[in-house]
Amino acid sequence: MRSLSASQLVEVWERGVNQHPVDRALTLLSACCEETTAELAELSIGRRDARLLEAYERIFGPTLEGFAQCPQCGEQFEYRLSTRELALPLPATEQPMVVKTAETCLRLRPLNSLDLRAASDSPGVDRAFKLLLERCVMERDDRPGVSLEDLPESALEQIASCLAQADPLAEILIDLTCCACSHCWQVLLDIEGFLWAKLSAMARRLLQQVHALARAYGWSESDIMALSAVRRQAYLEMVGA
Repeated sequence: MRSLSASQLVEVWERGVNQHPVDRALTLLSACCEETTAELAELSIGRRDARLLEAYERIFGPTLEGFAQCPQCGEQFEYRLSTRELALPLPATEQPMVVKTAETCLRLRPLNSLDLRAASDSPGVDRAFKLLLERCVMERDDRPGVSLEDLPESALEQIASCLAQADPLAEILIDLTCCACSHCWQVLLDIEGFLWAKLSAMARRLLQQVHALARAYGWSESDIMALSAVRRQAYLEMVGA
């Protein structure tokens, strides 16, 4: 896992600013990992998010800072998470899973980024859900003519539950307690959102620093980006920016 220089960080921000969150996650990872974007896209969602957690820690440290609003009293507050506490152990390899229902027997693989991207264009939540299940089917052994569309809701829920159990990092729930009314609830961790928000804020700060130092000294963007953070800050203090 690589860290990012100032210029690389801004380049990643520039590429990702108009991308769909699924594509943006792969852009972030491809900048930090040795694998190609195509290889990263085939990682299960849990493995992808584990890599995003690792990238966050590598670039910004082990603390994630978030904001929440209590659904009961409306109080807004800040909370902190540790990347090391969130990182669950993963099996060495991804193994296909077999699901047997009354109607069918399916051999499935975990969801990946390509599946999420395809489902994002689906008209409606129900269709997106069924498309995700369809894309995960590797083999099936059932009565001729039986499709996933024909399966009862209970069978679809059984398949979805199996996929969730096989990839626990794909959905990390955070327990929160309101500091004002003590109401407890859970929120879904969006590690791509955390990483992108932090990277975007840093990229904009870097561009502001480039603007200030270029006006003051006439230096090029590449020269300013090549400075260490300590030296950039020292020059900024001297020009009063």
